Amino acid sequence: MLSKSRSFSRKTLRISLVALLAPVLAGGVALVTKRSAHAEGAEADKAEVNERCAVRISIALAGKSPDPALLSAPDPRAGVDALLATPEFADRYARFINSEFSGGPISNANDDPVYYLAKHVITQKKPWTELFQGQYDVTPLATAGAGMAVENDPDGVGFFRTQSWMKRYAGNEDKGLMLVAAFRIVQNTTGLELVPSVGAPGDDRSALGRKANACKGCHFDSWYAIDTVANLLPVRQGQGDTMTFNPTKAGPQQLLGKTIQNDKQLVQALVASDGWRFNQCRQVFKFLYGRPENQCESKVFDACVAALDTQKTIQAAVAAVAKDASFCTN
Repeated sequence: MLSKSRSFSRKTLRISLVALLAPVLAGGVALVTKRSAHAEGAEADKAEVNERCAVRISIALAGKSPDPALLSAPDPRAGVDALLATPEFADRYARFINSEFSGGPISNANDDPVYYLAKHVITQKKPWTELFQGQYDVTPLATAGAGMAVENDPDGVGFFRTQSWMKRYAGNEDKGLMLVAAFRIVQNTTGLELVPSVGAPGDDRSALGRKANACKGCHFDSWYAIDTVANLLPVRQGQGDTMTFNPTKAGPQQLLGKTIQNDKQLVQALVASDGWRFNQCRQVFKFLYGRPENQCESKVFDACVAALDTQKTIQAAVAAVAKDASFCTN
């Protein structure tokens, strides 16, 4: 039998151990609770990030809010291909590229061949090169304001030989040389940017005047020599509704390091250049981000160029940028 003193000591020891262990046990419970709360918080944060990504992708590609499936997807980038196959994307990108390639809005929907051909190329999943050099004609429908029809035409060169486009950019050069159209062809394909000079009354704007030092760089000496390009295009006759076009008599031209016979060969040479691929991917960045690419985005930009090279469609080029993790984080 234990003495009273020993019994008291054991009771005291048990009480002391409980007192010592209680904070430890409480700390363990608190640690588990904190870890659980942290895990739940991390899951909530990830879900919120995914929702923001889904919203960004859906609005950028289709111009609308994401559907419930995309909004709850563990990786919204997996939905990019489905959005690129929608009519909304075809319409949205066609409108965007029309605004980039045109000099400004036009009042008549029957005279907008860039939009209608771009939409056709995207919808039919054609190579993006066909917008520029495909064998098509784009003609106004009979009903005013009803739009335009895309038809096969063995003499077509993308939208560049459509009557609507040629009349819009025929220009007013005194001999009928289509200088404005020449610039537009180079600009639409390669992204060339020029600042036109504003002449004073009495300035010589003829071919001789354009050979002056202030003008000849753009018109005759550069790789994009506008007069040389224009010599490959049809020649304008008349103005307004009576305007017609005659074949050029200038003959082959030396341009881009080769002899070029006509406007078709010109466009083919431009589309085959690095400048064309770079410009199309620059347009992709402007479509998705509202700005050209940054230098730090060179890896994604190169992926866009590679996708356009190998898969040919503008959808593939857009997907290369939209599927990159940086699109939802930048």
